Amino acid sequence: MKKLISTFVLLGVIFLLNDAQAQQKYTKATWLWNTETITDEQTAKFLIDKKVTTVYLQIDPTLPNNQYAAFIDKMQNANIKVQALDGAPNWTTTDFDTLWNWLSQYHQEYPASKFAAIHLDVEPYLSTLWKENEKTAIHQYQQLLQHAQKQARSSDMKIEVDIPFWYDEVLYNSTLGRGNLAEWIIARVDGVSIMAYRNTVTALKSITKNEMSYAQKYKTPVVIGVETMHFSTEPQVSFAIKGEKQMNGTLDQISKHYSKNRYFEGVAIHHVHSWDKMKK
Repeated sequence: MKKLISTFVLLGVIFLLNDAQAQQKYTKATWLWNTETITDEQTAKFLIDKKVTTVYLQIDPTLPNNQYAAFIDKMQNANIKVQALDGAPNWTTTDFDTLWNWLSQYHQEYPASKFAAIHLDVEPYLSTLWKENEKTAIHQYQQLLQHAQKQARSSDMKIEVDIPFWYDEVLYNSTLGRGNLAEWIIARVDGVSIMAYRNTVTALKSITKNEMSYAQKYKTPVVIGVETMHFSTEPQVSFAIKGEKQMNGTLDQISKHYSKNRYFEGVAIHHVHSWDKMKK
């Protein structure tokens, strides 16, 4: 009987350890837009205290390179990856090349303090071109991603992108083929963060199910992102009013829901400074 009890206790310990390891394996990412704060101890402490695993850091080329290196070194010591974040609604291949040239020069100067990936936040639906000629805007965006991926692969870098949850409803029909934009992107890049800006488990499951299906199909890691900025006219978009505790509970449920999908990478929280100010 004692041996049987010991066996059950041991199995229980193993189960708890495996469950803890399963939770730890997930990404917990966040966007850091205020680049100048990388020199603040408070920012580093916040990221470490919140158990962030990946930071999408907005690139500001006017900052000295040694500040980036010092921040990345500090994050690496805390097992936090830093991705180079940039983009704008009207970005083209020329804009990407500007980022690429800066990044290449930085990596030559600080080879031990490299960015883990390039993270593109390009939202062409906010551009004037999208309003005037959606088909052309979509095609230009696809060409940008193709160009970025080609450049990145030449230097063994990864390209990750932010997409809104409704890209599975945006259709394209061009020389690149036909289909929906979400699937096209997930099939080609190295990682995706879905801007799934809703604050209930039901809504988050509903608006991400297609993308998570594409993630499995194309073996592309996908992160589900939520919002913490305040939107007075659209309270369903953000956790600003509900608070951090409820947000964490919701994200835990989403993680459990997608736990059998090996390409569910984890969650992301937008963004550092609104997250820091939200109620606990």
